[in-house]
Amino acid sequence: MEMSEFIKEYEEKRGLSEKIASYIPGYRGYKQKEVRREADKLLRDFMIKKLEVARSGLKNVIKEAADAEAAELFKTLNRLTAIMDRVINKVEHADYGYSGFFDLVKVREDELDRLMDYDYRLLGACDEISRLAGEASRTATAGSLDMLPNLLKQLESKLLEFESAFASREEAIVSIKGGA
Repeated sequence: MEMSEFIKEYEEKRGLSEKIASYIPGYRGYKQKEVRREADKLLRDFMIKKLEVARSGLKNVIKEAADAEAAELFKTLNRLTAIMDRVINKVEHADYGYSGFFDLVKVREDELDRLMDYDYRLLGACDEISRLAGEASRTATAGSLDMLPNLLKQLESKLLEFESAFASREEAIVSIKGGA
């Protein structure tokens, strides 16, 4: 489901009072922006939860590696922990709902939809990060430490890809602000 479909579904489920109020001049545009802000906040909160699950899996890998005295994994695990913390921090501290962005700049609806679709794709990346961290955690718990280097390399790659995509999204917002 694309973000525009998500917003359409939300609008279809709104209450009667909101449907009546949508006939008030100017209210519809205001409400659509509010819906986008709410949807953006929900998406970001969900991304953070997915990344927190991944961090928890990574912590389990660290524990299992320590218990098995697998010192050769510690350098990689420390680097991954730092990347994970940095990525989560960036998502946590990003502006929710493009706050101020709607108020200061006249943004076209297609630009907003493009940004929301971008965020929606980032969710898929969060799922993949969470999946890889879970797989690494299960592998470590099973004692298959020899399989971890490949899984950890994949996890690091996905984290760095996510971080880059998230930075590109921030640049897109800046370019829209500058172009409006």
